[in-house]
Parts: sequence; structure tokens; C-alpha cells
Amino acid sequence: MTIGIIFAVLIRLFCVPNKSIDYKYFLEPWYDFIASHGGFSALKYSFADYTPPYLYWILISATLLSGLPKILAIKLFAIAVDFLCAFLTYKIVRLKYPEGKIPIFAFLAVIFSPSVICNSALWGQCDVIYTTGLIACIYFLSIQKQILALVSFGIAVSFKLQAMFLAPLLLIMLLKKRISWYYLPLIPLVYVFLILPAWFAGRPILELLSVYFNQANEYKELAKNAPNLYQWIPSNFYNIVVPIGLTLTIFTIFLFAYIVYKSRLEITQSRLIYLATISVFFMPYILPKMHDRYFYPADIFSLIFAFYFPQYSWVAIVVQMSSFFGYLGTPMYIQLFSVPLGFTLWFVVRNCDMIYPKLKGNLY
Repeated sequence: MTIGIIFAVLIRLFCVPNKSIDYKYFLEPWYDFIASHGGFSALKYSFADYTPPYLYWILISATLLSGLPKILAIKLFAIAVDFLCAFLTYKIVRLKYPEGKIPIFAFLAVIFSPSVICNSALWGQCDVIYTTGLIACIYFLSIQKQILALVSFGIAVSFKLQAMFLAPLLLIMLLKKRISWYYLPLIPLVYVFLILPAWFAGRPILELLSVYFNQANEYKELAKNAPNLYQWIPSNFYNIVVPIGLTLTIFTIFLFAYIVYKSRLEITQSRLIYLATISVFFMPYILPKMHDRYFYPADIFSLIFAFYFPQYSWVAIVVQMSSFFGYLGTPMYIQLFSVPLGFTLWFVVRNCDMIYPKLKGNLY
């Protein structure tokens, strides 16, 4: 494990100098803006389309870590969280395998995942941060710590709206009374708490509360390098397809939750992982306006899924490959991989005994 960590760090250091498009047009200008506008006081301006929690790290990079190379300072947070994500994955897999080295292999699978390395070290993106919040949420649900689970989910939502991909599972847990409804306000309270520093700096509270609404209208593409079903529909039909896609997603969420709610089967630890994987998998596949990076939670959950259900380890391979080709940005391969990815999603759903209770065999 020590050798693996050292090797993983070296790979990331090798990737750090790469300046992605996102780094050149977003992350670096945000760093420069904060550095040239007085540090903390720069937070009163709406110079970025991200929520404040991630901008706090850019603030730290531009002030406390200004002695480091700019690109390293910006990427350092996400790179560090890679290992936290792997550790929480280790903890979840350890629940299934209390003894032995299998959880260590789960840790290594995360830190050497191509999409994990590409996202933080190569692109400088922060999808690992909100995904780690989702992994923490599942871990705390596994050990029956509701408050910590919802706080973790609130932190995830505070960094990226894509954390809502886990919302179908939380709805199921609420219906199954595994989560108490009176704890739900913790989620927005965490968000409000985390935006307070930017508010203190002088940014209007309405702007801070409407960041995600503004993000939703930024891009007019049905799929931005995301290997989902919208790869086969031209963006010329954007205005027609988006409402249909949103309606389909909402219908699917409630159908999924209703079917599992009506199931008489108990949500065991293995079923929790299964349902969580379905949740973060089908959401980016059937939602329009998805980007290449939005399958990131599915990447991590598919790895956990593979360790819980070794007979389905090929699921993680398909998800990882499909996501990786999304990062490469080759339209033909992205479109082609949307097909096996869709089949994989169908297979995972079809073999869930809480959805199809007559499934033969006991996999859970």
C-alpha cells in the first residue's frame, strides 16, 4: 500500500504541469483575480460560476500558498482529496471484508483510476471533492449515523449540484425510514453556513443562493462529451428535448423510489451499495446537459460495487472505460461507448432484487 501511494503521488506530480482548457480559461483567471483584488475581499465579486466553498481553496492558493507554483497550488486540494476518497472507499469495503487485504485493493483501485487521475492532476477539476462527500454520506449511512450522513451530503451539494445524483437513494432511505425527515434541513443549512464567508466579504446573499440557477443556463448542449443517450440526438433539438429529458428523469426517480419502497426486502449493506450505484449511474445517463466529468460519482461507486459484487466486476470496467473516453473528447468513441454503458445500466437495474424481486439466487 505504501509503494502504491508513493507511485500514485509521483504520477500526479508528473501530470500537474498540464494546463487544461478549464485551467487556462477558468481556474487560472480566478486565481489571478483573487490575487489582484485583495484576497478575501475578492469574494464579494461574482467573478466565477462556482459556489464559494471551492473558491475558498482558490483564495488559499492565491494567498497562503502563493509561494508554490500557481498550477500546483490550484490542483493540490483536489489531489489531496483523491486519497481521502480512496480512504473512505477503503472504509466502506472494509465493512464487507473485516479481515484481509481486499479493502487495500479498493483503495488502490481509486487512486489509480484513470478518471480520478485525469480529473484532479491532469485537468485540475474538483469533482472528487463532492464525490468524496457522497462516499462519506454512504459510509455514515452504513454505520447508521444519519446526521453525519446528511452533513456530508450537504457539503457535497455545496461544492457541486451534481451531488444530487445521489438524491434518489436518499429519497428511498427517507421512505424506508432509514433517514428521519426532521434531519433534512441539515442539507440546506450546511450550504448556507458554507457561503457565509463570501456574504461577510460583501457578496449579495441572493447571488450566493442562485449560483446553481445561473449555471443551469450557461450551456446549450444536450451532451458535452458525456457518453449518455443524448449523444444520439443533435443539439438542434435542445429546446424540445431538454424538457422531455427532465420530465423523464423526474418520473424515473419517483418510479425507482416507489418500487424499492414497495419492496419487502430489507436494505442491507450490500443492497445499499447496489442502490447507491444505480442512483449515481442512471441520473447522468438519462439527464440532458451532462458533461464528460459528470459520471465521476459512477466511476467511484462502480469500483465499490465491483468489490461488493465481484461477479459483476466487468461493470466497473465498462464504466471506467466509458468515462475515460469522455475525458479524451473523441466524439466517435464517446458516442460508441454510450451503447455498452446503457446496456450496463440496464443490466445493473435488471439484477437488483429490490426492483425485480423474482430474481433467482441470493447475491446480497
